[in-house]
Amino acid sequence: MNSTKPNNMRKKFAVTALAVTLGMAAAGSGLPSYVSAETYGKAAVADTTSPVSNPILIDADGEDNEYNQAFTHGDVTLSLSKVIFDGNRLEVAVRKEGGTVGKKIIDLIDLKHGLDLFANGKPILYTPGLEAISGDKGAVLISFSRNDKPQLPDEFDMTLKLYAENVKEPFTFTVPVKKAKSLVILQPDTTLKSGGFSYTLDYFQLTPITMELKLHSTGKVPTAAKSNESFSKMLYEIADETGNVLGATIWNANLKQPPGSKSKEDLIFNGSFNAVPKTIIIRPFSYTFDAKGNILKDSKKNWVKTYHKKLEMKITVAK
Repeated sequence: MNSTKPNNMRKKFAVTALAVTLGMAAAGSGLPSYVSAETYGKAAVADTTSPVSNPILIDADGEDNEYNQAFTHGDVTLSLSKVIFDGNRLEVAVRKEGGTVGKKIIDLIDLKHGLDLFANGKPILYTPGLEAISGDKGAVLISFSRNDKPQLPDEFDMTLKLYAENVKEPFTFTVPVKKAKSLVILQPDTTLKSGGFSYTLDYFQLTPITMELKLHSTGKVPTAAKSNESFSKMLYEIADETGNVLGATIWNANLKQPPGSKSKEDLIFNGSFNAVPKTIIIRPFSYTFDAKGNILKDSKKNWVKTYHKKLEMKITVAK
């Protein structure tokens, strides 16, 4: 067994005010590094450090949309400098100058008055989040992740309407956006089996800001013989050949094994590697529940993972 903190990749928390403003329901206390594309529907703020995008991968892709658009109301100026969109996630970098700047990134913009996204003039329902930008305390990364199926076309005019604290007038930015190209697309159709459980990797996509897995599985999670413990459904991390790992902070609500023996999943991982990897490694794991239905923790209060080594899948990325 191995252990990980429940919020391993990024410390995130649900923000009820933002969810209410946007007409969304915020449930639970963690935003996952990946979630089922069908159930991704929470508003959250990340009080952490995250780059706007990966410069190495952006350079390889060549579809980073840079702007220098700024508006001033009173003594506050908001500027939009960079936008990137890959079909699953839209990231917008906004910087604030003047006015009141609090210690947290949530203080940079006023969420009480809303945060509205439009594509070609039509309102878009995307799950929003806020993250700090490394090295710039006055900047915030606003991200929008799709709730279900993608709603945005490959090219569109994006309008972002937001507010600053103590400023009545909204700041409205309108800029053209072009979808970033995928850096890697694989359709390996590879299957691994252990005990009564098997899974097939149908599709993998790597972009500068997300990774996507499509897979289907059959059977129950492998368990030790004569074990009376209960286990979560199978979960997945993605690693590269150098040991970098992406995943896996999970909602409690998504952990139970689904009824029946078959499962089909479309998983979106927020984040990417520093460079296009030579090998993609899929690392299946599960959590164990105690008699009260709580996830087992180690002495440091970290959730305990059980990795299923026989199901670890390595896929070579062609040059």
